[in-house]
Amino acid sequence: MAKTIVMIGTLDTKGDQFAYLKKLIEERGHRVITMDVGVLGEPPFVPAIGSAEVARAGGTSLEELRASREHEPTAVMDRMAQGAVRLAKKLYDNGEMDGVVAGGGSMGTALALDVMRNLPLGLPKLVVSTIAYSIAILPDVIGGSDVMMLPWIAGLWGLNSIAERTLRIAAGAITGAAEGYEKDRAIGKKTVGVTAVGGSVQGYMGGLKRGLEERGYEVAVFHGTGMSGRVYEKAIADGLIVASVDMAVGGELTNYVAGGVCSAGADRLEAAGAAGIPQIVSADRFIFHWWSSMPLPEKYRDRQRSLHNSMFGPVRCSSEEAATVGELMAEKLNRSHGPVAVVIPKQPPAHGDAGGIMKPEQWQAFRERFLAKASPSLKVLVYDGRPEEPGFVEVLLGLFDEMMQDRA
Repeated sequence: MAKTIVMIGTLDTKGDQFAYLKKLIEERGHRVITMDVGVLGEPPFVPAIGSAEVARAGGTSLEELRASREHEPTAVMDRMAQGAVRLAKKLYDNGEMDGVVAGGGSMGTALALDVMRNLPLGLPKLVVSTIAYSIAILPDVIGGSDVMMLPWIAGLWGLNSIAERTLRIAAGAITGAAEGYEKDRAIGKKTVGVTAVGGSVQGYMGGLKRGLEERGYEVAVFHGTGMSGRVYEKAIADGLIVASVDMAVGGELTNYVAGGVCSAGADRLEAAGAAGIPQIVSADRFIFHWWSSMPLPEKYRDRQRSLHNSMFGPVRCSSEEAATVGELMAEKLNRSHGPVAVVIPKQPPAHGDAGGIMKPEQWQAFRERFLAKASPSLKVLVYDGRPEEPGFVEVLLGLFDEMMQDRA
């Protein structure tokens, strides 16, 4: 079955490359809707959506943008990005998008990522970029998007055999992904989102997952190591999850507070409250992660540290940092529009990396600050033990049954 691929690019500077990519996609039997976001000149072929239409969707005119580009190039591309986002979302809503491919240099990549962040999870998204995986592409730039990236090798100033090979790969990637995409496919069961960091630290996950499945729910587990936390928030906002059992948020918030590499950003622990879905939240651990290959900053030099793998490892947080996480968590949950239950174990996990890094005083500092800042409307239970004990899962499942029954 033919699919519709939306292709976004600056046709005034890379028109021959995008014409080649368009031809490759069409040769595979698929339809291409081309959106031109260039403002410098005329494209070598007529796109389905011209740059003038994109500019109008961004609240301006192409003539105005061309007149101001020399002095305000960033503002010009921001306007084009706004227009491209609006038009792309309209195409998606109208059922005219089974995949989107975009690309370019730094300007084209920034615009492409703006578009990708505003499209739902599951839709195939590919960015072909001359700065793919650059340090400039920070997690906040990606957001919670499930975008794929492909380095555009030799991608400037026209076609060449090396660039053509990249574009052939791009055509295969986006059409293959689109062929497997079904926008309106119904999910068989109601899905409960759960966050976790791994069996060595969260030994209770097996019993929790099994208990939720016995209740007739599908369980989708997200790895609480920063980027997956961002995706978790977007999955909730996209309506993919009916209830949240957020077990790994403590570590991600600690990384946010301390500037660690596993931060999920400033918006973590907000989507469920905004959507009003039931959420159970627990404190899992209060450590942050740092690059294995980089020395700790001076202010952290006296902290206990270990290596988890060749990329990063856990670092002990201070009692004040743990307390700040407690205050931040309370502030976010206090704003929730749906039912919330919080379960706080009195003691940290007894094994795994976290057990070697965390200390009872950090755990206590978190608990005291959270309890001091939590709204009386929040349901808070302090579990008298460690989270890996069998009774901990029983408490979580009991709360889940109560919340879902009230929801029904």
